[in-house]
Amino acid sequence: MNIDHRQFPLVWMHYRGAAGQTDPFSQLDQLLQRQKPFVLVTADAPGEQPQQGEDAQASLKQASLWMKRNKEAIRRWIRASIVIAPDGATQARVEAFADSYRKFWGYPLLHCASKAAAVAMVDQLLGHKRINSHNW
Repeated sequence: MNIDHRQFPLVWMHYRGAAGQTDPFSQLDQLLQRQKPFVLVTADAPGEQPQQGEDAQASLKQASLWMKRNKEAIRRWIRASIVIAPDGATQARVEAFADSYRKFWGYPLLHCASKAAAVAMVDQLLGHKRINSHNW
């Protein structure tokens, strides 16, 4: 996973093609330390990054331990995770996974059809009014 925070408080998460990247949990720690609300956005829908066997178990265990250590900060600062899901099948997968995701992470998993819709949703979640795409 690769985390791109250059548009903070819109934080891009990329799962595909992110091998060899910095530890995502240390990147998330840094984002939480800002003590400002943000939204995670990805174009990679649940189930598109298949992991199997011991790697999947190790990743889940690491995520669970990190989440437990940071539960209060996660719930305070992460407003939502948005998946850009342009088609009905992907939207249905996101919706099917959303309840489990919220129970585990403590914030909602949402979807929208385009990057522009995701940016608008981030603005709405954070209560921002933007003049253009560069005035975060």
